[in-house]
Amino acid sequence: MPRKIIIIGANAAGVDAASAARKTNRSAEITLITKEKKVAYSRCGIPFVLGRQVKSFDDLVVFPDSFYRMMKLTLLTQTTVTNIDPKTKTVTLTDKIGIKNSLSYDNLIISTGADPRIPKIHGLEKEGVFFVRTINDGQQIDDALTTAKSAVIIGSGLVGLEVAVACRERGLNVTVVEFLPCVLPFLLDNDMADLVQKMLKEKGVNFVLGEPVEEILGSAEVTGVRVSEKIIPADVVVVAVGVTPNVELAKNAGVELGKTKAIKTNSKMETNIPNIYA
Repeated sequence: MPRKIIIIGANAAGVDAASAARKTNRSAEITLITKEKKVAYSRCGIPFVLGRQVKSFDDLVVFPDSFYRMMKLTLLTQTTVTNIDPKTKTVTLTDKIGIKNSLSYDNLIISTGADPRIPKIHGLEKEGVFFVRTINDGQQIDDALTTAKSAVIIGSGLVGLEVAVACRERGLNVTVVEFLPCVLPFLLDNDMADLVQKMLKEKGVNFVLGEPVEEILGSAEVTGVRVSEKIIPADVVVVAVGVTPNVELAKNAGVELGKTKAIKTNSKMETNIPNIYA
């Protein structure tokens, strides 16, 4: 019987794992499962589509459909794995129209990546507030920018600053709000961060540093943010304060987490559960 390999997640790590598995075992039944519609694309490129340096979100996709056919990979998109049962070596999944199914595996690889970190700010549920992680997120932001006149970016990491520049290039008034006293606080020393901030100011990006966003204002739709005693108008708010490991599925299956709260593995990427890798 061919070995059954299931990979949960079909972006960089998942597709690389599938390719490596195929090179190692030509007869294995390899299935990739992802919640997203698009697979194996450059998340880092999303701000550059917003800024029009990259023509479309489709240009971020690395491999054509023919690649998966050539590699004999079964690709299940818009499908969510809801449970892993290590005892029966099965996964339960639900497709985009709600049909449930289960698949058995000999080896399981968890490559679920990360989710956007959600700060404790009142008003995140309002229309016009976005996170930036997936192509779908990017498309929603892109649509909003067509009519927006002002944007607030919460967070001044690489993604936040790239989105800020993209919004400026789309003609919006842009303000970056950072809780810490400098931009790129986990990447650069203060003197280097000052140079980056100066360059972005010359492009027209405004900054509020060393103060947290206290509230996102508006009724159903966002109208601005409150920072200390200041109100900054905004038609669009993009939250870019980092990511957190997506481990809920693994944790529920009994997979051990490490000190960083990500999945713990050994040097062979084995978890504490036999036949489950990450």
